[in-house]
This record gives sequence, C-alpha cells and structure tokens, in this order.
Amino acid sequence: MYKKFTELLFRRNSYVYSNYLLKMKLTFVFLIVMFLQVRAEIFAQKININADKANLKEVIAQIRKQTDYDFLYNNADVKKAKPISLKASNMDLIAVLEQCFKDQPVRYTIKNKTILITRRPLPVTNPVNEQKKQRVTGSVTDAADGGPIVGASVLLEGTKTGATTDVNGNFSLDIPGNNAVLVISFIGYETQKINYNGQATINVRLKKADTKLQDVVVVGYGTRTKGAVTGAISTVKSEVFENRALNNSLDALQGTIPGFTITKGSGQPGAGEYGFNVRGSSSINGNSPLVLVDGVPTSFGTFNTLNPADIAEVTVLKDASAAIYGARAGDGVIIVTTKKGKSGPPEVSYSATFGLKEPSYLRKMQNTLEFAEFMDEGLRNVGIAGFPQSVFDKIRANAPMEAVGWNYNITNYPGFFGYTDWNKEIYKSAIQQLHNISISGGGENNNYLFSAGYNKDEGIVRYGINNSQRYNLRLNYDFRLTPKLNLETRTSYTNLGNTNPTNLGNALTNITRQFPYQPVFNPFGQFYGYQGYENPAQSLSEAGISMDNTSNFATNFKADYSVIPGLKLTAQAALRLNYNNNNYTLPTFTRYNYTGGIQDIRQTPNSAQYSNSRSINELYQLYADYNTQFGESHKINITAGTSIEKTKNDGQNTWGYNFVSNDIFTLNLADRTNVAFANFGGFLNRQSLGSYFGRVSYSFKDKLILDVTARADGSSKFVEDKRWSAVFPSAALAYNLSEERFIKSIKAINQLKLRASWGKMGNQEIGSLGLYDYIPLVTRVIPPGEPGVYPIGSPNAGLPGVRSNPASADRTWETIENRNIGLDVAMLNSRLSFSFDYFNKINNDMLVAIAVPATFGGSAPSSNQGKLKTKGFDAVATWKDNVGAFRYSVSVQLSDAQNKLLELKNTDNPQVGLNQYRQGYAMNSYFGYVFDGIIQNQAQLDNYKKLQGIPARIGIGDAMFKDLDGDGVLTPFGDKSKGLAGDMQYLGDLTPRYTFSSNINLGWKQFDLQIFVQGVGKRNVQYGGNIATPNTFFWPSLAYYNGRTWSPNRPDAQYPRFIPGNVGFDDLRSNNYRSSTLVTQNVAYLRFKVITVGYNLPENIAKAVKLKSARLFLSGTDLFTISKGTLGGNFDPEDAFRNEGTYPFSKIYSIGLNVKF
Repeated sequence: MYKKFTELLFRRNSYVYSNYLLKMKLTFVFLIVMFLQVRAEIFAQKININADKANLKEVIAQIRKQTDYDFLYNNADVKKAKPISLKASNMDLIAVLEQCFKDQPVRYTIKNKTILITRRPLPVTNPVNEQKKQRVTGSVTDAADGGPIVGASVLLEGTKTGATTDVNGNFSLDIPGNNAVLVISFIGYETQKINYNGQATINVRLKKADTKLQDVVVVGYGTRTKGAVTGAISTVKSEVFENRALNNSLDALQGTIPGFTITKGSGQPGAGEYGFNVRGSSSINGNSPLVLVDGVPTSFGTFNTLNPADIAEVTVLKDASAAIYGARAGDGVIIVTTKKGKSGPPEVSYSATFGLKEPSYLRKMQNTLEFAEFMDEGLRNVGIAGFPQSVFDKIRANAPMEAVGWNYNITNYPGFFGYTDWNKEIYKSAIQQLHNISISGGGENNNYLFSAGYNKDEGIVRYGINNSQRYNLRLNYDFRLTPKLNLETRTSYTNLGNTNPTNLGNALTNITRQFPYQPVFNPFGQFYGYQGYENPAQSLSEAGISMDNTSNFATNFKADYSVIPGLKLTAQAALRLNYNNNNYTLPTFTRYNYTGGIQDIRQTPNSAQYSNSRSINELYQLYADYNTQFGESHKINITAGTSIEKTKNDGQNTWGYNFVSNDIFTLNLADRTNVAFANFGGFLNRQSLGSYFGRVSYSFKDKLILDVTARADGSSKFVEDKRWSAVFPSAALAYNLSEERFIKSIKAINQLKLRASWGKMGNQEIGSLGLYDYIPLVTRVIPPGEPGVYPIGSPNAGLPGVRSNPASADRTWETIENRNIGLDVAMLNSRLSFSFDYFNKINNDMLVAIAVPATFGGSAPSSNQGKLKTKGFDAVATWKDNVGAFRYSVSVQLSDAQNKLLELKNTDNPQVGLNQYRQGYAMNSYFGYVFDGIIQNQAQLDNYKKLQGIPARIGIGDAMFKDLDGDGVLTPFGDKSKGLAGDMQYLGDLTPRYTFSSNINLGWKQFDLQIFVQGVGKRNVQYGGNIATPNTFFWPSLAYYNGRTWSPNRPDAQYPRFIPGNVGFDDLRSNNYRSSTLVTQNVAYLRFKVITVGYNLPENIAKAVKLKSARLFLSGTDLFTISKGTLGGNFDPEDAFRNEGTYPFSKIYSIGLNVKF
C-alpha cells in the first residue's frame, strides 16, 4: 500500500519544477524592472541643520540621523575642528558638508556610503630660507594586498607642508632640502616615518593598525563591532581557506575555532565523513550545529562542498547568542559568509594547487616468517604441535610453491613460502589538484564577483576506479538601486561526483585477512582466490563500480530598504535544489585456483541498483532593524522579524537482476520475466518551520551592553498542539571595563571586557518523519458484521497500515538551557590578546524511548523524559609583533567539553564494553574489568582459580582481573540487594577532551612560514575489528604484537600468551582480551596539520610581468603525528574507532601558485 500511495504522490507532484521555474522568472523580471527605474536625481538627500557654535561631532550626529551615510574619522582630528554655526532647511547634503568644512583643519571625502574625515594639509607658512626645494613623488599602498590608499596624508615633520594621495595612491611634494622626515598616515593604518635624503621617489607600504574592537562580527540577523559583542562568538577569516592546500572547508576549519571540534572519519575522496560539534554533545538524538550560508539554512554536507576559495569568513555562535535561531540552535550556529565583489576595475585572481598523496597509518601486518613463528608459538601454547623446522628454512630461502600447504588446518591448499606485502599491492600514491579563478569589480552603485572552481582528488587504491571531482560556480552581485534600496544576490551551483569500486569497504577489510604468503595472481596472470577468500585486488577490479553524483543549486535574494534614518527593512527569499543519483553494479566474475581452473563464479545473477533523490528547500523571511541614540550615552537597537521554511524530500530506487551482459547495465536489459527479480522502493517527506524572532540591544556609553532575544518556532515535526509549545529566550550582558577611567589610565590595557549570558535553545533533530508517524497503531473501525477498516482508510480496507517506528503524540522540543561567562583582554597595543569562556548547558527535555510491552510490534516511541548536562571551557591567546623586517604571530587554543547523562528512563541498558548511553556517565562510555597482570606460575594460577566466573581451562600466561567487590565471583554486575557493585568499572569514553591547536606565522621580507598543529589531550578507545587483538580467527596479526605476548622467555610481556583463533580455545582468547584496562587506549595526539612555506613576488617584478601580486608556496598536510595509543602506528588517533574497512588517511605534499592581475 505504501508503494502505491508513494507512486500516486510522485505523479501528482510532477509539475513542481515548472512552478519553481515560474517563480524564478518572475523574480528576475522584478529585478530588471527595479533596475530600470534608477534615476540620477534620486541620489540627492536633503538636510535640516540648526547649529549654534556646535562642535563637529554634534553636527555629524545630526547628519547621520537624517541620512544613510556613516562617518569615519580620528577623534583627535575632529576635536581640532572650529565650532560650527549653521541654519539650513531642506539643504542638499553636499552643500551642508561644504559649509561645515569650510576653513576647517579637516576635510571630507565621500566614498560609497561612507564620509571620510581627514586632516587638511596646509601650504608652507615658514619655508626654509633660500633652500632649494626638491620635488619628490611616490605612492602609498596597502602592505597586505598592494592596493592604493586614497587620501593618505604625507606630511613634512615639524611643518604644515604636506600632500594627500590621489585615486591611484600617488602623491608629489616639494621638500626644502635634505635630512627631512616624512610622516605618512591614514585612518585605520599605522603611521610611518621615512627619512628623506634626496631620493626622487618614495614608495610606502602602510600596515593596517590594530582595530580589533572595530572589526565587524556577524551575529544573528545583523552585525556588531567586536567591542559590542556580548556572547561567545568566534570568527575566522578567508586567510584560513586561502593559505592551506586542502580540499574542503571542514579540513580547513579543523582546530581553528575554540570549542568547534571536527573529527575526520575517512580519507576516501569525496566521502565527507566528519564528526563535528560545538561545545560537545547536547543530546543523544543528534548534535549537528545549524549552518547558515549567506543567511540561508544549509546542510553540513552542502557546506562541505562549498568552494573554500569563495568563503569570506565563518562565524560560530556558541552560547546564548545562538538563541535567536531558536529550535535548531541547541548545538550552536555556524554562519558562513561568502565573498563579495570590490568596486573598481575588474581584478582576476587565479590559484592552482597540486598535491601528492601518500597513504598513512596502514595496518602493518606480519610477514611470512613472523606469521609462521607467531603461529607456531601460539599452537604450542595450547598443546598443539607447531611447524617443523623445514617450514622456517623454506620461508627463509623463499622456496618454490609445494602442492600441500603447511599452515595449520589449511593443508588442502598449495603451500607458499614467499611474501606478499598487501599494503603495497593495494595502495599507491595519488594526485590531487585544485584550480580556482575569480573575477571581481564594480562601480559606485554595484559590485560583482564571479568564481569557478575545480577539484579532482584521486584515490590511493591501486585497482579499480577511485576518484572524486567537484565543480563550483558562483555569482555574487550587489546593487545599490537607490540611496535607500540595496539588493544582494547570491547564486551558486556545485556538482560532486564520486566513483568507487562497489565493494570498496569489504575489499579494504580483506586486505588484513590475506595470508602474507598468498600471491595476488596465479601463474596464468589471473586473480588468485586462496582458500576461497575474496582477493581484494579482484574485488576492487571486477566486483562492480559505484557512481554517486550530487548537484546543488542555490539562489538567494536579499533586499535592504532604509525606511527612515535608523530604520532598515530586510526581505530575503532563497531556494535550494539538491539532486542525487547513486548507481552501482554487481557484475558476475570468476575466481580461479592456482592451476588456472575455475574455483567459482561470484555475484550470480548480476545486478544493479539505480536510485535518485531530490530535496527542495524554500526560505522566506522579513525583518526590521532600528537604531537610535539618546544623547551620546544611550544607544538602542531593535531587530524583529518572521520567517518560514519549507522542505520537501523524495526519492526512489530500483534494482535490476540477471542483465544480459556485464558490459551494459541498463534496466531494459534486466530480466523482467521473473517476479522474484522485481524490487523497488521510494520515500516522501515534507516539513515546514515557521518562526517569529526579535532582539533588543542597549548600550550605555559603549560600557554596559545588554542583549535580550526571543524566538518562537512552529514545526511540522510535532502534532498540532505541540508545534508552538516553546519560546526560546536569552539575555546577555557585557561590561567594557576598559571604558572606565581607572582602566584607561593603564596604557598597557587596550581591552578588558566581562561577559555573561543565559538562554534556551531547541533541538528538533529527531529524524525525518513520514506522513503517518502519528497514526494510531491498532485503532480500527469495525462496524458490526463488516471487516475492519485500517487507519489509512479508503478502499484498501484490507491492507496493513502499521508504522514500524511510531511517534509519541506527547513529544515536543528538546530545550537546551545554556549559561556562559567570559573574559576578553587585549594588551600592549593589542599585540597580546586573550579570551576565556566557561559554559554549562543542560538538556532538560531530551527525547528518549519510553517503556513498551514486548508485544508492541515496533520500535519504542520517544518522549521528553531524558536529561543531559555538558560543561567545559574555551580559551585562546594570541601574540603578534614585528621586529624590523621580521614579523611573527603565535596563537594557542584549548577547549574542553564533558557531558553526563543525568536521566535516561528506560533507555539505560548497561553492558560490558562500549555503552552508547548509560545513566550517570558520558555518552559512548567504556566499561570493563581492571587488568591485574599475567599468571606467571602454578601458585598464582591455583590462587586465581579460587575465583568463580573465570574459564575452567585458564593457565599460566593468561590474564587476571580484579574482583573489585570482593565477593569471590568475577561478574560485571553485582547483587545490589547485598550492596555489591560488581567488578566492572568505568574505563573512559570516546569524547575528545582537551582539544587544542596552535598557529605559528613567521614572515621576513618576501618569505612566510606557517606551522599549524592540533590535537586532543585525552580520548579513550578500545579498537574494534578482527586485527585489534592477535589472531582473532586464523588470519595474520599486526606485526606490533611480535615479541609483546607472554612466553616463558618473556615473563614481563605486555599482553597474555598468544592463542590462535579457531583451534578450540576461543574461551581463553575471549577472557584475555575482554573489555578491560589492558585493551583501553588513550589516543591523545599532537598532529602537525599544516606546514607551509611561501614566497611573495616583489611588487616591482610583479608589475613588470603585468601582475598585481604573485605567491608561490610549498605545503605539507598531516605530515606526522605524535601519539602513544596507536598500537605501533596501526590506528590513526583522530579516527580511533575505525575498523579495517575504513579508507586510510593520507599525507599530502603540495605546491601552489596564487596570482592576481
């Protein structure tokens, strides 16, 4: 019935794309009409001024209130201005400015919507007597990007002689004599002095001054200066993405933001397997932050396919500052802002990076001789005869193959004495490349940026096709349609294609299960399947191909309209379309024995799957922002708005079997005569979210700043009377102590600010619900004498309509209460800065499974009965300075987040080993026994055997474990009625603790060096998979265990005696390697994530070859790692929980070029 219903819905909504195309066409028509209405005369603005001996700042305040213009000036310069007396009614802005700045020591310049006030250079009043004047020319440019600085002051020290730079940054000045000093200055830059000794040309590169407190920080539905921020907010700029040779955004962000933890889960090209959270876990039902790209909610997968070169900055809201996003902000909010164009002539930027990938942390398995010696020792440990000496002699001599095998219980296969390094056979080096090009420019009333990117990442697997390719296109266009109306458009397209062998995971697992003596090919060049096991090389080559292709299209229109001075109205509409096609084949293939005969034919009949899905996301929001000021002390900002989001997901999949050929897998060639081969499925999901939000901010003398926010969300994920059942409030207070006189008197302190916040955020991450989640399970209408009618109703009265995972009608939002206190410090001209935050958040309404009878017939529905608490801190310190031509900066970050499950109701089910959830402990906690050493002699054995609950055949060389509760029985759980807690204890958890990073930047003249390290201070893990312990079955073991297992000759060994698998003693093996302190590792690590050496082409050389700038760099990524818990480098500590089938990580050696012209 579900299939039939879904099919009807697919037909009924087949017109959906035409509707969206119509909407898009109408939108573009509207934009064109608006653009054509622009007329030059509407740019004039009228001003009313009534000033009587007013100072310039007071007049500026009057102008700012009546126009959309901002002013930028130096307080010291403005204070020198003469009093102004002016009465004007309905006067043009330009006329007012001319009157105000007439005969003043300062002057004004209008650039876009900013009025820049600078000192006015005056002519020479006391020229040096009879000295011959010399003409000097030059330019003033930005030291960072080489761009011209317009309006910079060039002043002869000690006089009023000076000049200002023109639109190209050039100046000329007559200087009377030699031995003069030129003072070059501009607002926002460090003043520089140049000794003049007769040179005809002087070119100056100004460095930007530290203006951290005036830096703009993105917050929810607006921006703030950094000095006015009240919450725990961290921002990284585009340099993080531009200066690293990395494929995607998450790789670039790892370790750069305190409290934002990113863990990579696979090295497979295009896989995008990452774990991430902001300040730890908030729920057992998902801990993904809300991601916004240019204000539009986006999935993490889509975010990770963004072109890193398109990102201008990433801001993370970590505390109550996220509450304005309500129901989805419980795990923090990540705000991504893409780059915009710069006014001016077109500028073209191109970057290219080529990288060589080398696989790392491969499983180092025993070679043939090590395997034979290890196996021989293990057999003798349990009284089984080992191998004769002749076997070892033949292995050492690399003897020819024999017809009868020598390995235990595998004598019916040929005996080989050579060695195959399966890692070298399967893995290889690979190439990755990235290319990005962008064109940026614009005029006074518009700017644009067009970019294109290409990324190809080849896999490190030698056999089969294994690669990923990504294409990115973006057009960001900003219009100033009128002095009051601005329009931003953001349009992007991404295509990601991944091609892999179908059985990639199984093949990688089988690498560790190949005997070291087993050849890859038989003498006839055919893949050899020894003992009937899959040859991983053959699986990769012949067992099929998987092709996954994802396309993302996003367009976003945002209009800002200044209704009156101080009041701005913003309307935004966005559309995201995501399409995915995933197809894979399973062709038949033949396995051969060593003599060339057919061993068997696999994957019969052949088959293929074709699946596709789409997601349509719409966003409409409208909000107002009002700023006002009372006197010079009181500032108020009010933001209020509403939004609605709609999401539709649907898809279908079809399987085909018994195709006529392994070469062509199209469904029309599949077997359609056999009903057993008919297989198809589909899904449909629709969701909506409506919201109202607001914020009130108050500032007193920029000293005390208060923010209060509230948001109400209504979600279709809940039944009607629960959809609007929560409002998410927050309050935050900041106290700028550095604005107090007693702090201002301490010149070493530039900033000292205390912050505190409280807020409630929601979590609606409870999965994608279907159309019938709330249908009663067993309610049926049964009229007398008639068959029952199921809840789905309609003519299909006899068809079942039961959900396997029903939902509780009582469930509603999870609500996370967040508290934060913080401190921001900047000292010594902001060369030293430090921030610290302590947080405590608790989820009081966590959804957990409720108790149901065993006859329920489905998974237990969830209800808001659980509690989870997380606490921790974030800290970051930075020092930067210059010593002559040498510049350097060092930053250090440290974060921690520790969670505890306070209440789980019926979800609490403790067990030995890994517990995903256990009340009173952290998520993903390990429980086990305390290792008490290895039995060394008969006396120890006799004494230990008095303990009950241990294997009867335990012997010398086996492990001992402590009886913690002293009841004489080794049991995980004791008899609570007798006060016995059992012998199992908490061993640690998988949560990364004390995450840290450090970024060191060094520069000298044209050279620069970046060293970025990151790591984890504590993380406990018990490695999984068959190779985590010695010889689980009868496959080879890690070479790490050679010489580390007990024997009479190694009584101080780390591990118990080796007992092979599948020889009748598995009870002893299980006992020795049960969950305990012996097998629990701390995978703390320090990783040299990025090391980059760069060279910037000198400006004069760049200009000679018609370039604005050029940079060449060499970079290494994930070069080496320091860690003790990797079992000899066999497990990567970053992804400590992976098994044998996980795709390995890689070291990457890159060379890159960035040019602008």
